[in-house]
Amino acid sequence: MNKQELLNVFKNQIIKESKDVYGAPDTWIGGYEDGRIDALTFAYKRVKWLDAPEKPEIPKFVADWIRGFRILDVTDLDIIGLYFSKEIEKKCEQWITDNFNDFIKALVNGYTEKAPVWIVKAPYDRYFGGFLEKGQHAEINFSHINRDNAQKFEDKNKAKAVATLIDGTVEEWSE
Repeated sequence: MNKQELLNVFKNQIIKESKDVYGAPDTWIGGYEDGRIDALTFAYKRVKWLDAPEKPEIPKFVADWIRGFRILDVTDLDIIGLYFSKEIEKKCEQWITDNFNDFIKALVNGYTEKAPVWIVKAPYDRYFGGFLEKGQHAEINFSHINRDNAQKFEDKNKAKAVATLIDGTVEEWSE
């Protein structure tokens, strides 16, 4: 039996059970029948998910790199070869090295891009790290904050508001 045949078995059983229950009095037996239909529906949905390839979430800069080669009709094997031949931007190479299995899954199964986030660059090449509570007032945290561990904002408008507050600028950040 293959996946489609199993789906048909569940679908037919759900239809049969639904016809049997339709119009049944609202008793414990009716509840039992409803539970059977719910269980069959749950199993049907799980079978549909079988063999669904896992699509890893990858940073935008890696997705852009892959997409650039897809436009040129370059094969997955050629893309992997470009990585191994070091014909790649250092940041992209580092991510692939650290996440090689996800990279291969992304080539084979497709991928989703990580949502962009923003950070705030403060004056004097420092980055905003959040607010520190100090008694009755808050202080801005700049100590030991670099680009990678700066406060990330999913909402660009919030990042702009903080940038305005500290006379900084907003930058898009990716892993």
